[in-house]
Amino acid sequence: LRSRRVKAPVVLMWLFVQIAALVFQVCMLQEISDNLTAFQAVMDENCGPQHQRGNACLGPTWNLSYSAELAFPAVESQEQPEFDFVIPADRTFAFETRSSPPTFLVGVEPLHPYAGIGWKMEIAKHNGAYGVGPPMHFRGHGEKYAVKTERSTCPGMCSWSGSMTLTSKLPQASSVHVYVVDSMIKHLEDIHRQAQCSFESSWQNFSERHNGQHHQVLFNAWRFTAFFLFVQLVCVGLMARRFVYFVEGGKLLSRLIVVKFIAQDWPQQLCIVAYLYGWYAQNGLRCQMCLFHPDHCDDEYPLHWSNFMLCFFTLLSACSNQLLMSIHARKYGEDEEMFHCCVRFGLLSVSTLPFSTALCCLGSSFLHIQSVMVYLVVGAPCIVGWASLVCLPMVTICDEDV
Repeated sequence: LRSRRVKAPVVLMWLFVQIAALVFQVCMLQEISDNLTAFQAVMDENCGPQHQRGNACLGPTWNLSYSAELAFPAVESQEQPEFDFVIPADRTFAFETRSSPPTFLVGVEPLHPYAGIGWKMEIAKHNGAYGVGPPMHFRGHGEKYAVKTERSTCPGMCSWSGSMTLTSKLPQASSVHVYVVDSMIKHLEDIHRQAQCSFESSWQNFSERHNGQHHQVLFNAWRFTAFFLFVQLVCVGLMARRFVYFVEGGKLLSRLIVVKFIAQDWPQQLCIVAYLYGWYAQNGLRCQMCLFHPDHCDDEYPLHWSNFMLCFFTLLSACSNQLLMSIHARKYGEDEEMFHCCVRFGLLSVSTLPFSTALCCLGSSFLHIQSVMVYLVVGAPCIVGWASLVCLPMVTICDEDV
């Protein structure tokens, strides 16, 4: 294998790919900006300062069913005799919900100075003459939120009872703020039927991060995409100027392909994955907006034509390093030909590693891929790419030591 001299038609083809990628990068930037603006507008309307009560967001579609500070006595940490068994104190509470099907969020916030204590909780529904139904269990440490959904409906209101116990031993008395928020969303049934969104994890993620962790992911994706767009503009400008004035540019293109791969192609794939995950994940911003607005509960596919074309041209640009490899014009044996093919496939796998890794690890979350064949096809370059990045440097270091 040796470096290949790039001719004028190849330069022209490379410029076409870069310009097409630029156009669809601008489209993605505009899409991210529009989505961030829409998300902020929904938050201002449904979860603005006037709707905040402590850490709970109480918009027009949510109702605070219960809120109180539960006080727990001190539990000494010294060892007890074998015949002593200390039963930890528990605190009970009761609330009612009007949502159908019953859907509510439970917030647990231990107060200072024991904000990280462990706890466990049980919640059960009253079934009228049949008594109390089977309890729902959950536990955690520190601040935590959990969404509970009961598929069976209640006539009018559902009555619930809960109990909480601390699992940590504390030398002093402590308090825990517990509240329950009932969902009064009219399109609740539509949300539960939405296959692309998880209502429970969307509401839980929104409450845990207050505006969701995906908001910052989306903003960072927009910011870095804008920077890489500038890098690509500079590279295309330099190459286009050389091609127009000198009708060549093979040496410059060879350098630009290497620089651009490191400074733009590879990280640009990360930005695309971050945007698709932040917006289209089952608990991403689009699904969090579905909590407030039914328009966002419709099916919306991540790889629509604009995003698909962006991924396609980004991959073409990343794989343009294949143009730099050439084989001597002589007959090779089968072993040498196999070696050349392995080198090319390894380079291809490293070039597309962010995309292939995202498809393998997050494909079911935001692309909703269920086909085993897709994972088999994508898994091969993913494994080869990671093996090339991790194993080859180690082999090189070991050879030098020997």
